[in-house]
Amino acid sequence: MTTVAFRNAEHILFVIAMCLNLLALTLIFTKSSKEISQYRKLLVIFLISGIFFSVLHLILSPTCIMRENAFITYGSGWITDMRFIAVYYGVASMSFLILAMHFFYRAVVLGSETYTNVQIGFRRIVEIIVILVIELIIWTVLCAIFLCYKTEYAPTIARLTADLDDFPITNHDGRLLMFLGTIDGKLNLPPFLAIVSMILLCGVSLTVIVWSSIRVMSVLNAAQHRSSTWRKYNIQLFVALCLQFLGPLILLYLPCINFLLLPFVPGNPINAPHWLLSLFYSIYPIVDPVVMIVFIRDYRRGLYNMLRRAVFLPSSDHSVTAISTTATS
Repeated sequence: MTTVAFRNAEHILFVIAMCLNLLALTLIFTKSSKEISQYRKLLVIFLISGIFFSVLHLILSPTCIMRENAFITYGSGWITDMRFIAVYYGVASMSFLILAMHFFYRAVVLGSETYTNVQIGFRRIVEIIVILVIELIIWTVLCAIFLCYKTEYAPTIARLTADLDDFPITNHDGRLLMFLGTIDGKLNLPPFLAIVSMILLCGVSLTVIVWSSIRVMSVLNAAQHRSSTWRKYNIQLFVALCLQFLGPLILLYLPCINFLLLPFVPGNPINAPHWLLSLFYSIYPIVDPVVMIVFIRDYRRGLYNMLRRAVFLPSSDHSVTAISTTATS
């Protein structure tokens, strides 16, 4: 795939992502039932983070290269500063933490004696935002300090990027977020430790997700005395949440971890296409609103009713005209 073709594909995916996220937000604010009134606040936070990620992706137009012992990311968009690319990766990291909060909330709700919604007030929302900002700062600092250009990288960069027509010729220090996994056959320790720290941060969120999932499943299995409607509704929310988890896992974390770790493998034979990771990141913001709309009953029915009214019911102007014509006759 040429650079122009994959940039055009990214722009199309951006438009689709924005439309779907705005549609999902509209449904959340207008079609949420009482049972989901508190949980929807977490859904809104997730969608807003996805919109922010999409906009940042469009502005930066990042290209990610993983070839031999090198990992390189550079921007070709309106902003090309590597510090903004570090922020971009930090925003991507927040999705796992937000999902961990979703899973934990469902576990807390189902773990309560009355199975009622747990209030998410203004103070709790502020606490959530503070935690997300802290993770964003940690990721950004790790990327900006330990994944930065060094003059000793220059010969390897020149050799591995000769075929890329949009690769920056100058100002590598300000534009490239990168590292070499090995130098002269030896492990490049500073970026390796930084990446291990990033993976451990994700591991904390993953631990919360696994624990919460086990808790939710055990409660649902034990609550046989509850009505079938209640069980079906909560199973539906849990399935939707699991699918929301698979989106960033498949499109963000697994590809990114492979791209980050393979350069440390001596003699790494894999040279990934320069458009692959960026294209995955473009698709990711589409997955979450689709899962919400399709698998959560409130929003599925809400969309169906909106479409039904738009397609089958006449507009108010048409109805008024028809009534006036009948009265005149």
